[in-house]
Amino acid sequence: MYYKYIFFFILLGEILSLNSIVNANIFWGFTKKNPLILQEVLLLFQYVLLSLFFEKLLSRSSYSKKIIKLLIFSFFLQLTLLAIAFFTNTDIKPSFISTFFLLIFCLFYVKDLMANKPTLILLKSSAFWITMGVFFYSCISFPIKTMIVFIPRSQEYLNLRSQIFSILNMSLIVLYLFIIKSYLCLKHQQN
Repeated sequence: MYYKYIFFFILLGEILSLNSIVNANIFWGFTKKNPLILQEVLLLFQYVLLSLFFEKLLSRSSYSKKIIKLLIFSFFLQLTLLAIAFFTNTDIKPSFISTFFLLIFCLFYVKDLMANKPTLILLKSSAFWITMGVFFYSCISFPIKTMIVFIPRSQEYLNLRSQIFSILNMSLIVLYLFIIKSYLCLKHQQN
């Protein structure tokens, strides 16, 4: 079933949170690049898990093969941007690629949902709630991660960067709330 991907997604989210806490409170040696690179790598693995979730969810549709092809392409594209960001010390967030492709995967789900007969009760569908949570998170985080490079890293913009990071975290909290709702729907189906 597709829920195993969500379980590992949540575990990686906990590791990401620990990385953020450690990043804020502990000196990492010569550079702060290490925790930021670790963050982007963990986000890449989270993206792979969500992509596999969508592939499994849409395994009976024509979108399944498209998801795998887009996953492979975006994985290497994101790794390339990660290497560029690491070696050139630019402030790009390679994870903006994953949020863009997650939006496409959500679109695939909705198109597949609209193409089939309306037999699914959306309020009781666990897959629907996860997809809507991913859609909400991606809609918020894609523009933020894309435009963060245009905000200078100087001291006077530190407050703005912090507020933007808070918006990103709030959208992630909404995603986790939707995951909880999807689990409750799944548990309700079993009872």
